[in-house]
Amino acid sequence: MLEQMIQNVIEKLIKARYQHIKLPSAVYAKVTKVQEYADYSVYNLKILDKNKEINSEFPEIPEVKSTVRLVNGDIAAVLLLYGQLNVYIVGKVV
Repeated sequence: MLEQMIQNVIEKLIKARYQHIKLPSAVYAKVTKVQEYADYSVYNLKILDKNKEINSEFPEIPEVKSTVRLVNGDIAAVLLLYGQLNVYIVGKVV
């Protein structure tokens, strides 16, 4: 009984304050839009699940700047920094 109560309290705390720890910090993302500039590119990304299918839990992430060169339709490995949708592109998934 006590164990179940503690588990419920912990689950509520994680849901309220630490939602980001339930998500992976590195994920796949599909490039949906590309704008190229001299020193960098700006991408719109859709987060994918482990099977490389679009993850509907995430909105499309606009205006991600990177020096990694990708084309529309490429799949990239990205990091979700600090549990937020602050996306850093690590590289292209081959």
